Amino acid sequence: MCAALELNFRMLRPGRLVRAWRRDRILVSLVWAGFARKESLEWWKRNGGELVDVPAHRFAERSDRDRRLRWDDVPAGLIVRGLIEPNDDKPLLKIVTRASTPEELLRFEHPRMPLIEPALFCAEFPPEDPGDGPTVNPQAELF
Repeated sequence: MCAALELNFRMLRPGRLVRAWRRDRILVSLVWAGFARKESLEWWKRNGGELVDVPAHRFAERSDRDRRLRWDDVPAGLIVRGLIEPNDDKPLLKIVTRASTPEELLRFEHPRMPLIEPALFCAEFPPEDPGDGPTVNPQAELF
């Protein structure tokens, strides 16, 4: 389901603020509050959901077998697809996921992957913000 994102060497996890680009290149910070399946996007849109571009350098899935994070790069020029859930007056961010391919299932040991695609609005990385989260230590995930 996308256990973590990395942006500017900062780890972003569910429950934390994540920045995303809306239409007209408006940068917003929203709490990452779960996931939206690609298969359900039309339902989300009918109920007020808004697609956004979530810039990230890398993403991680947590293996269902050993619970370790498996990291991969987000290719240059692509973004992680997000969706704003209106949630009354406090909008929340959902990361859009899709089914893993057989090869991804073998590598990541997880049935869902973040939807990574061309930006609708902006693929630029926002400036670093000290509130983004802890600095990533790749060695910490080895043990």
